[in-house]
Amino acid sequence: MSETAPTPRLFIGSHVTYHGSITEMHDRPLYLLPCMWFGRCQACWEQDDEFGKRHPMERDHFMAVDLTTDHRLHHARRANLTPIPHEWPEDAVPVNINGYWYAAAYTTPGGSDRARTVHFYTAEDFMGRTWCHIREPAPDIRRLDEQGRRRPVI
Repeated sequence: MSETAPTPRLFIGSHVTYHGSITEMHDRPLYLLPCMWFGRCQACWEQDDEFGKRHPMERDHFMAVDLTTDHRLHHARRANLTPIPHEWPEDAVPVNINGYWYAAAYTTPGGSDRARTVHFYTAEDFMGRTWCHIREPAPDIRRLDEQGRRRPVI
């Protein structure tokens, strides 16, 4: 029986290449975003149990953008994407938000004790950010909260 290598983790804000059926998007670096960015994808809102609760998991679909032409691949499947290696800063913390992985840098308050704005690194050398609601702040989130308190306010 052959063992397969684990699927590489895809981080939002990283670069990937695409090798699916839309050949005009092949052979170029694409910027990775959540599938539901700038629109609604029904599969992004899948519920994984009978009570309608969402559990952290790894999503199987993304949006990939060619930043030179602004052409977008909506609902690009993980199997058709290959990450381009990137060195994330040492203080990056891998955080799963709604099934998507981010190389998080720090958090700032998001409006309540459980809401946060997560600031994350990108391969484009700018900070991205996304809002999330956290049930219980885990050690990684507490670490990001602390990193946020040490950052200067811009």
